[in-house]
Amino acid sequence: MNDRRRGALVGFGGVAEHGHWPGWRDDSRFEVGAVVEPLPAGRERARAALGDAVRIYDDLVACLEAEALDFLDVATPPAHHLPAIEAAAEAGLHVLVEKPLALTPQEAERAETAAREAGTALLVVHNWHHAPVFRAAREALSSGAIGSVREVTFITERTEPASGGGASWRLEREVSGGGILVDHGWHQLYVARALLGGADPERVRATIETRRWHEASVEDTAHADVEYIGGAVARLRLTWAAEARRTLVKVRGEKGALRIEGQAVRVIPETGGAHDWRVDDDAPDDSYHATWFPRILDAFAEAMEDPKAAAGNLREARLGQAVIDAAYRSGAKGGAPVDV
Repeated sequence: MNDRRRGALVGFGGVAEHGHWPGWRDDSRFEVGAVVEPLPAGRERARAALGDAVRIYDDLVACLEAEALDFLDVATPPAHHLPAIEAAAEAGLHVLVEKPLALTPQEAERAETAAREAGTALLVVHNWHHAPVFRAAREALSSGAIGSVREVTFITERTEPASGGGASWRLEREVSGGGILVDHGWHQLYVARALLGGADPERVRATIETRRWHEASVEDTAHADVEYIGGAVARLRLTWAAEARRTLVKVRGEKGALRIEGQAVRVIPETGGAHDWRVDDDAPDDSYHATWFPRILDAFAEAMEDPKAAAGNLREARLGQAVIDAAYRSGAKGGAPVDV
């Protein structure tokens, strides 16, 4: 008797192939037996990577009609998230979906409503929570190493968008919903909220620029200062127009600071005695982070048993979508503060 949950991958780009598929393949709780991919090149990659045992469709409706499924893993560009979620809800299927949840706060609300009315789970892939450096940073903060956190600064510098540079769909607003603020800022917002102990955002000031990718319909550079209830601040410094790749997170507390860079977490108390906090081994820094995905599957398995278990994840997604929307409105006003 096979009691594995059966599902389909919707979209077979780099994230699905290198980030999601290895996790599904190695998890005995699940069986991914189908792929939906409208592009011929993507279907060929799926056949090569997954083999003949996985059925491949060019249309989601055809897949839903032919397959007996329990869930969908939606790893398409963002413009296709809401239609897939609504189709899944109509079919009574659970959904794991890549970030961002949707293109706009209004679409995100529709997605949540569809899943709630169907009684199915909806979980967004917030995989940075499971990065060893961020797990270590939360442990250090929980120990009281630097006291209450007052400020978090994220510096993310890239030379181009992920997966294709100038050919990337991430540079097309109608497909992506936004530029680097959506692609990287989404992760930073849910991580910032966790580092700040679950504080809710209140106000945003942002500047939005294009420095290199001038033919794109989205920004390649964004600076956003997010103020939280209680007075803490998260500062997002993001660009796809850097000369070299760099990722740095600085956390300032009442009694010192943390510095998160590469695979290291450095604790710097005001009283002296700076030291490295223990960090579990991790794979090299890339865009797929397959080693973090099994913990996502644990959360998804729990949500499939009880959809209410995804409530915290969906609140993170809702707040992130609202902050990004407010940041774009602030940018359009020359950096004026906008309430979330």
